[in-house]
Amino acid sequence: MNTHQKKTVSYGSEGQQFAHLYTPTHANNTPVVIVVHGGYWKDNHSLETYATRAIVDYLQTFEVAIWNVEYRRMNTEGENINAPWPTTFKDVADAIDYLRHIQHSESLDLRRVLIIGHSAGGHLATWAASREGIAADSELYYNDPLKIQRVVTIAGILDLVSVNDIDQPEQIYRLMGGTPDCHPDRYLACNPSRLCHPQMVLTVVHGGRDTCVNVSQVAQFCEQTRARVRQIMLPTADHFSMLPHNGHWVETQWQQIQQLIAEEIVALG
Repeated sequence: MNTHQKKTVSYGSEGQQFAHLYTPTHANNTPVVIVVHGGYWKDNHSLETYATRAIVDYLQTFEVAIWNVEYRRMNTEGENINAPWPTTFKDVADAIDYLRHIQHSESLDLRRVLIIGHSAGGHLATWAASREGIAADSELYYNDPLKIQRVVTIAGILDLVSVNDIDQPEQIYRLMGGTPDCHPDRYLACNPSRLCHPQMVLTVVHGGRDTCVNVSQVAQFCEQTRARVRQIMLPTADHFSMLPHNGHWVETQWQQIQQLIAEEIVALG
């Protein structure tokens, strides 16, 4: 295993505006893998407790820098006071763009960036790589967002409007501050199904037995997206069985995820 040094880097002044940066020892001009955890955008999980921790651990076997992002999340119950729209989105965007501030000091090659997310993190990862499509009059418009070359979304929520495919549609309404009818401009600025661009190289991984995000949403997204998409279906996988977490996972499925990540890192060059 490669030896990585870990540090906590704040990209903002709030307590949850930080990321863990892992850099390989003696590396120079290193490609970057961004990891975004899920948890239905709620604060009942963190970057340390969520299943994507296994991905962070695995990535340390490669000569890549890892940017494991934390962000402000919704209250687990009740009103979304902690992270009303657009807090979560702006945090993720700011965290990613902050890589430019440490690019030279940490010897990062921002021409080679891969982002990986699971579930709600898969939504945020795909959205983050699509930000150049956000309208200029949106609160989420950034003049020059960091370009992300490759995206892997695992069990991701890719269409915020197709709520019938989601087991907790109320979480989308809480995240967005209302329904698509109430806030159509917000949904246009936050929905990967509307933003993905033709230059994006996107890998979509989903389980056939996922009861949290139905596979039908993913199939429809892959048919309609303009991105260069590779769809990988694991027929016997559910929402979490692909990642080691809480004793509920399938080794062969995790091995497929590991192989996919290794292929993506090779593709970064």
